[in-house]
Amino acid sequence: MNYRAAALACAVWLAGCATALPPVPPTPAPAFTLEPFETDADCATLCIRRVSSRRIPKWRKLEFDLVTPIRADNPFDPNQIEIDVRFTSPQGDVVEVPAYFYSHERQQGWRARFSPTAEGEWRAQPLLRKPFAFAGEPVAFQVSPPLPGSHGFLRVDRRNPRYLAFDDGTPFFAIGLNLAWWKDDPIADYRRWFDALRANGANTARIWMAPQSFSLEWRDTPLGDYTARMDRAHSLDQVFEMAEARGIYIQLTLLDYSQFSLNVYPLWRENPYNAANGGPCARPRDFATDPAARALFKRRLRYIAARWAYSTHLLAWEWWNEVDFTEMVETELLRRWIEEMTAELRAHDPYRHLVTTSYSVPGDPHIWNMPEIDVVQRHEYIGEDARWFSPVGGGRAFFQHMKEVAHKPVVIGEFAATFTLEQPNALTREGVQFHNGLWAAPFNGFASTAMYWWWDTLVEPAGLWSHYRGLSAFLRGEDLARYAPTAIVVTPEQDAIALGLRAPDRVLVWLRNRAYNMDEGAYQYGVQIATGQAKEHTFRFVPRRLDAVTLELEALGAGRHRVQWFDTVSGALLSASDVAVSDGKLIVRAPPFNRDLAAKVTPAGGAPGPH
Repeated sequence: MNYRAAALACAVWLAGCATALPPVPPTPAPAFTLEPFETDADCATLCIRRVSSRRIPKWRKLEFDLVTPIRADNPFDPNQIEIDVRFTSPQGDVVEVPAYFYSHERQQGWRARFSPTAEGEWRAQPLLRKPFAFAGEPVAFQVSPPLPGSHGFLRVDRRNPRYLAFDDGTPFFAIGLNLAWWKDDPIADYRRWFDALRANGANTARIWMAPQSFSLEWRDTPLGDYTARMDRAHSLDQVFEMAEARGIYIQLTLLDYSQFSLNVYPLWRENPYNAANGGPCARPRDFATDPAARALFKRRLRYIAARWAYSTHLLAWEWWNEVDFTEMVETELLRRWIEEMTAELRAHDPYRHLVTTSYSVPGDPHIWNMPEIDVVQRHEYIGEDARWFSPVGGGRAFFQHMKEVAHKPVVIGEFAATFTLEQPNALTREGVQFHNGLWAAPFNGFASTAMYWWWDTLVEPAGLWSHYRGLSAFLRGEDLARYAPTAIVVTPEQDAIALGLRAPDRVLVWLRNRAYNMDEGAYQYGVQIATGQAKEHTFRFVPRRLDAVTLELEALGAGRHRVQWFDTVSGALLSASDVAVSDGKLIVRAPPFNRDLAAKVTPAGGAPGPH
């Protein structure tokens, strides 16, 4: 019997069963009434009534209020009324974006959002497509140079397709976690979480348009009519605004498997697409094949793109959360659906935001290799040592399943010690798995940290936000697209493990005590509780101190090298020294440590980094 594994299972098994999805909160009846528009006297058909600014920096949101006397029973149905805005750049390029119908409290009307991508004078012209064609009078606006710190939209890095970068070439590494839905209040909760991320140097959140959060359709709405969920759309507007103000980038998940699952957290019986509820689908897989279902979802995509595609802080659209728990997982069925829906989304998203999807397992190489998928995603719930991420040096090769996958950025979209409920206890409150996932991912060539799942039950209650600070400080100013994983020899090998990233002029090192993992923590916990050395509330996991660890790595050239050691939680510089090269090798002695350390190695006299 594996006593350590048993101890770990007992330690992290907190609830005894998987946690259920939060119930869908009741949605109050809309506070507005559908009253006639107050139109401008000279606007008989369609016009732009207001522009948020006549002068806007490049890549910043511009908002237009449009007015028309034309009414529709369902303004969310483009077959009844369809309004676009055509934007003409100074170079004569034409971009069209859909307008969207909004309502909040007693205000309602038509709006369009746009983020200009070139400097100079632009023109915006409102276009009525249905119920008949009409072109309104254009208005002009001026686009000035971008604000400091504004870099454009996120793309796959042209220099290294395993990483992300902005339009202007500035590199981006995603540091963050899941914030899929709110707990009590969407605005207060996301403001608090975003503030914690910003304060500790993190920059990414994965947020769901799920039934219990921002989905535009569910059991409280007719299909294709989002009136009853305009309060959620308004909240998502505010979430994007808060993210933009705090430098947070959102991976927006459009569909969750539970809505179309018959077995895992099954909510199909509540889904309005279900024929039992009046929808067009007799079973979940019909969502991918039924013409009416596909048309209704395309309508939803048009609205989503119209309202939120403008944002430079939209990291990526994610089609499915863990599609393998649905009937849509069949390769050919899913491939056709992704092709069709991506074409529809991109028709309304002129910024061509990145697209991803996810599985609970490694996934399907045929799907990952689709040109419609820009970013590969992996979810991992493991209590074992996170060092197995490593494609170099021991453990299970995390990239094994990537051998058949085209070179694309890979993000770890979900990560945790267990898929059952995690709350602060003697082991989890130390954040061992949380911390190791943050550091293991970048040192193995991923485009993100391992984004933890239990944000509301563990990360916030245990105050683990500060763990982001050390990694953020360490990577500040570093361009990971220049690096590749490199092997480092550790002595004594049984005591520590080191992962390295090498660029032409520097090496980054993460050195970790092999005992700093959940398995060893559970073993120590079991021993100390059984022998009376500690109680639940007094146990602290402190691995044995290592005093004589040395590293051997390939030198960056002849001469002396500067070695700087950093604390992995605070980011503070612990020590610095110069080391001589011997036979092309660099032998580095690590400072004493219990958990882990990080180091930067540069030629002596070279730039040591921003620290």
